[in-house]
Amino acid sequence: PLAVGLLAQHGLVVHAYLGAALASGLAALALLPLRIARPAAPAAVDSLFATVRAGAAFVATQPLLRGIAICAVLWNFAFFALTASFVPFAMERLGLGPAGTGVALAAYGAGAVLAGLTGGRLVSGVEPRHMLMFGPGVSTIAGGALWLAAGVGGDAGLGLAVLAWFLIGFGPILWLICQTTIRRLVTPAALMGRVGATIQIPIYGIRPLGAIAGGLVAAHAGPAAAVVLVLAVFALSTAVIALSPALRALRALPGPVLSPAAA
Repeated sequence: PLAVGLLAQHGLVVHAYLGAALASGLAALALLPLRIARPAAPAAVDSLFATVRAGAAFVATQPLLRGIAICAVLWNFAFFALTASFVPFAMERLGLGPAGTGVALAAYGAGAVLAGLTGGRLVSGVEPRHMLMFGPGVSTIAGGALWLAAGVGGDAGLGLAVLAWFLIGFGPILWLICQTTIRRLVTPAALMGRVGATIQIPIYGIRPLGAIAGGLVAAHAGPAAAVVLVLAVFALSTAVIALSPALRALRALPGPVLSPAAA
């Protein structure tokens, strides 16, 4: 985002698309040397309907995963509503310009990288219930910071925007590390792929709806109204964790589920 903002600031925004195409091509080339052994085919393959039903039934009846999935869907709705509305918000309400907008968005990457570097130690040293609250909770704080930024503008507005995007990058990555660990511990090996797909499909499916909602609200009620929408849905995702008895009581990581053979 920082590089793109600087390019746009100097009237070279078209070059950003060329850079994105180049980066995507290099990413594809980086995969070519990989040699991954194909897993052996199972003796019997369930029907697609049975596979989907098994994964969905496990998530729906497992209280930890049920709360995590609902939280993730709501959070992703809010995040993509924010991505669709932040640039007009930054340009119109904060007066940042392309370079300042790029600086603010770059803070998201900085927060995510820091979370990735420290996540192992932090997640192992903090009770899971607190870590699961931390991700959506700091996202809610970030939404509030953006709402305050609209009222101050200038350097203070830029500082609040940078803080907001840093928190959105840092907290939710720690949440992701924690919830992925929990999911792997409570899910039987035979259902791992099905459970992962059950959670990921609604997450990816809600993202375009969040982007549409953020764009429509920004277009008809103004970018600041879209930030209020984002703040409200981030708060709702936090409430899901806070109101889940299973997640609220999770003081330690659950023990791993044993396969029938191991049991």
